[in-house]
Amino acid sequence: MRWFTFFCILLGVSLFQSTLMNWINIGSAAPDLYFPLVIFYSFLADIKRNTITNWFVGMSKDLFSEGSFGVNSVFFVAMGFFVWSIRGILFRGHLVTQVLVTFIFSCIYNILYAVHTTLSFHSLSLSATIWTIFICSLYTAMIVPVLFWIFSKLQPTQQFFHQ
Repeated sequence: MRWFTFFCILLGVSLFQSTLMNWINIGSAAPDLYFPLVIFYSFLADIKRNTITNWFVGMSKDLFSEGSFGVNSVFFVAMGFFVWSIRGILFRGHLVTQVLVTFIFSCIYNILYAVHTTLSFHSLSLSATIWTIFICSLYTAMIVPVLFWIFSKLQPTQQFFHQ
């Protein structure tokens, strides 16, 4: 694994997510560009590198976004570990698998984050939140093929497409 390349990818995702996101929003739906990075490295790396990369991705999201500091790091490491633990039963080189795994785990992550926000701030509109979670997770999953193609060009490996 090339760490310099990883940090360059992470910096690019962080800058795009924090500055240019309004260009690709569809209504109130905004994709989470960090989450495909978590899924990509969960498919790609061993457990040690997976944990380290997901922690860095979470810390980056914590630094560049509003919210409680450290929450994204914990959620990303947990989600990355879970994806890493089931990756052996997935055909992770297939486009449909990448989209479905990203959609499912993005929904789970967003639901857990919404629960955390509700418990922390005691405010949540349930129907609007569920709809937003679904739309944002779907949008995130739909951009995965492009992001995975870019990530694989910048961080090539033979492990990614082998079972």
